[in-house]
Amino acid sequence: MKKILSIMLVAALALPMFAEKQSPEEVANADYSGWLPAQGDFFIGFSVDPFANFVGKMFSNGGATPDNYTRQDDYNIGGQGLGYNANSNWAKLTSPVVSIMGGYMITDNLGIKANIGVIVDYQRTLTNVDDQAALFENPFSRAQVQDEKIQGQYGGSFAAGVEYRVGKKRVQGVFGAGLMYAFQTSSTKYKYGNAITAMNQVPLVADPTVYNNPEPGVFADARIINDATSDLGAGNEAFWHRFGLYTTVGVEWFVAPKIALGLNVNLDLLYKWSNNVCKQYEGYNLLTGQVETYTDTRGVANYQGVTFGTENIGANLYMNFFF
Repeated sequence: MKKILSIMLVAALALPMFAEKQSPEEVANADYSGWLPAQGDFFIGFSVDPFANFVGKMFSNGGATPDNYTRQDDYNIGGQGLGYNANSNWAKLTSPVVSIMGGYMITDNLGIKANIGVIVDYQRTLTNVDDQAALFENPFSRAQVQDEKIQGQYGGSFAAGVEYRVGKKRVQGVFGAGLMYAFQTSSTKYKYGNAITAMNQVPLVADPTVYNNPEPGVFADARIINDATSDLGAGNEAFWHRFGLYTTVGVEWFVAPKIALGLNVNLDLLYKWSNNVCKQYEGYNLLTGQVETYTDTRGVANYQGVTFGTENIGANLYMNFFF
């Protein structure tokens, strides 16, 4: 998708260079009415931030690499990461820069518009570790089991509103407003090859740091099986919501009939709130003689409040196609 958008953007920007040369008078009197959106037109738009950011990196001191052209803001809505944190490598993985917009022109100037942005980042890691059950039966066994670690960050945003266009030449001003909702959550889940038993209460694992006994004296030790906390957001919360109003001001330059390159800025007023998150452990309970799951909610804080500022609703740099 990113490669296709880049090719389309380059082709669109190159069109004016191959156009027939016109005099200033011809340019001033040219009729571009057939290029502009009209009543009854549908439109669909795609973010071109991946291409723009990649080009920007090409002219920076560090140069551009395939995995180094995402934006690094505090948080953005729609086309960008919902919870970027400069101190967290894991948070950097959730910065999608592609969002999809669409709408319908009620009149030549007034349209309804919607935007959907989705974050899906899934990573599964398998690590070999000695099979302790096989070693118990045969000290020379080379059998292996696998520890599994699944990291996932998921989120989305949905915006709907109206926009009004001004201008009859190739450049139009676009003004809009609407409602939006966004959410994000993350978790890291673990499965282990060596089971906890009465005979083996603290089994061998690939990563010893997964052991953290939340209740010393109750559990022999405990290893984490689900970490739904994160360093994203206030109060160490990994799951949060945003809902409110947004406004947008921008311009669209029609590089060809019914094809426009757009740029906008947004101002929003959003209510934010969070949900409880926790850590879950499994361990051998010395009091009951059973393997049990323990849910730790200590230190969890919820928050709510209001934000007012400029964020990215959908895409700040995009291509629009009318049909």
